Amino acid sequence: MTTPTTTQAVAPADFAATLPPHAVSAIVLLTDAAGRILMLRQARPYPGHPAWWQLPGGLADLDEQPLTTARRETAEETGLHLTGPLRPLAVDYRSAADGWPPVIDFAFDAPPVPTGHEVQLSPEHDSCAWRTYEQWLPHLHTEQLAWFTALWRAHQEQTTLVLADGHDIAARSRS
Repeated sequence: MTTPTTTQAVAPADFAATLPPHAVSAIVLLTDAAGRILMLRQARPYPGHPAWWQLPGGLADLDEQPLTTARRETAEETGLHLTGPLRPLAVDYRSAADGWPPVIDFAFDAPPVPTGHEVQLSPEHDSCAWRTYEQWLPHLHTEQLAWFTALWRAHQEQTTLVLADGHDIAARSRS
């Protein structure tokens, strides 16, 4: 005769309390008709890294979907209200560092913006520029290069990548 096993039911809230916290963010790769990429320069650095050039985007509000975050942040930071489709470029799992929790960052590709679009900066940024991929490379910090290169490749190849700390995990497994 077998003895019945007993299992304890765990309340969903109790189980959820054991899960690790993650922040969610979303960014948008905006290009113009000439193929230049828009980046914004932070007015103040975030904790853990210096002020640097970045794509429009930011952290999700509570219960906000990544696509909604991408559209909201782009409008807040550039004055551009994206109404067309946004194509997923990449999902990047960024490990916890410098006091930040892990961040799951969604990158989207927008249709080209008409050349000459006037950017209306938010107080978060002190300048903006449209440059080609090659022109941006000397302006980026070392830790941004693999990430930026991966996003640009996904844009050009019309594909979607999975990244870990800015590096294409498929490329890592091939080497």
